Amino acid sequence: MSSAELAAGTGEQFYGPEMSENAACDLAEKRAKAAALASVFGESVSNEEQLFCKQSTGKATDGGCEFNRVTWSLIEGDIRSIKNLKRSTEKRLGTNACVVSLEADIVIPTKKPDPNFEVKVTTNQMVYRVGDDFSLAVESTEPAHLAIFNWLPNENDQVHRIIPQDASSGADMGVLKKNATGKLKVDFALMATWSSAYKDTKKQYDEWLIVIATKRPYKWLPSYDLDQFKEKLREIPLDERRIVRRGYLLNR
Repeated sequence: MSSAELAAGTGEQFYGPEMSENAACDLAEKRAKAAALASVFGESVSNEEQLFCKQSTGKATDGGCEFNRVTWSLIEGDIRSIKNLKRSTEKRLGTNACVVSLEADIVIPTKKPDPNFEVKVTTNQMVYRVGDDFSLAVESTEPAHLAIFNWLPNENDQVHRIIPQDASSGADMGVLKKNATGKLKVDFALMATWSSAYKDTKKQYDEWLIVIATKRPYKWLPSYDLDQFKEKLREIPLDERRIVRRGYLLNR
């Protein structure tokens, strides 16, 4: 039987002409939940992910991109309930900030990640134009079964499987084994494409690759919404999986 732990978390977000107070407080609340989870599970967002939105847009803050990044960070651990939720607004450096504090009742998994099972993911760039070559390399410390998904937060949080493309064929695409040089590494040649669901006039969206490596094979649907996808991932024991996220910007 799983146990639970009560953990405190605080988050804040600046807001102004480009972000409403409500949107800032929603993001601050997500940050507070993520902080509570991190206090129990450890930091789950890499430095690369923390810098992604700022570096790739050239802005001090990209509200939409940052919101999506923090949304994904809430994957680890189930939050059973929230207590003592408090919101306030403060003046900071000549602008406004929404500050949220809370206590989260977090379900603790019975297993921990395997420290000998590590996965590294690299892409050829961070900003793409439609039609650009999208090179993806996955390397592991152990043989693994791969499933790679494209999370499109601006397409109603849909998560689409891209590798293997067909669960009934091309199974080798989803297996990470030693290559000709003896490394547990595989390279994928993809292409940046524009989703038909993008109906507005925006010329740029943040999208995310989610690479899942597991010690044994799992069956995956062609697509999920984000909540369904998180539920599926939490069904896989922590010592049997590694998940790596890579954000990128797509320009039309």
